[in-house]
Amino acid sequence: RRSFFMTISVREARVEIARRAARESMASWMVYRRAPYKPALHHKLLIAELEKVELGVTRNLMFNLPPGSAKSTYSSVEFPAWYVGRNPKSAVIAASNTNDLAERFSRRVRNIVLEPSFKRVFDVSVAEDYGAAGKWDTDQGGEYYAAGVGGAIAGRRADLAIIDDPVKSREDADSDRSRDKQWEWYVNDLLTRMKPNASIILIMTRWHADDLGGRILEREADKWKVFRIPMEAEQDDPLGREIGE
Repeated sequence: RRSFFMTISVREARVEIARRAARESMASWMVYRRAPYKPALHHKLLIAELEKVELGVTRNLMFNLPPGSAKSTYSSVEFPAWYVGRNPKSAVIAASNTNDLAERFSRRVRNIVLEPSFKRVFDVSVAEDYGAAGKWDTDQGGEYYAAGVGGAIAGRRADLAIIDDPVKSREDADSDRSRDKQWEWYVNDLLTRMKPNASIILIMTRWHADDLGGRILEREADKWKVFRIPMEAEQDDPLGREIGE
């Protein structure tokens, strides 16, 4: 009988240790909830830097990655869910190149927050009276709002803004008018919605030297931590790859 109770106690201790680790680490949280993918090297770097944003070590973070690198899975799905768990009273604005794509990410984040495993770790869920796909609240007063870049965000405030691939196509990138509209939205709409000491994360594929990322680097590079990870490694590769790898 004593051995039985000792076994139960050890098991409960292990469960609690796993829960604490999941609360403290995004990577551990993904293991705890059994996320259906394994982070590659560039994902591990992205995860580590996203965690620094949540901790307040980094205020503004930019990652430039190639198409098809699964950057959105980590920056627009896994991270905002973990962030909401640790900051259930905070407000998040999540934007992408279209409202439909932003809402798709929002739906995936909301569904994670609704998982029983999320409740076990963070004791947070979606508010019963406001849980639409692109606009939902937590049951502790936080909110998540999805919008297309250029879309209306008036009346919203944010502790965290995530901009995921603001450029939707080569045509969009080559258009002076489209690039101007994206920049005007960033300066006149998004920045005016940010709370004091709020953070911005920009995850994108660079299509043009004068795109949103390019203009930010030209005008306010000193305010951003930037990682450029091309498909083929160049000199001083952030992942430690050999040139051309």
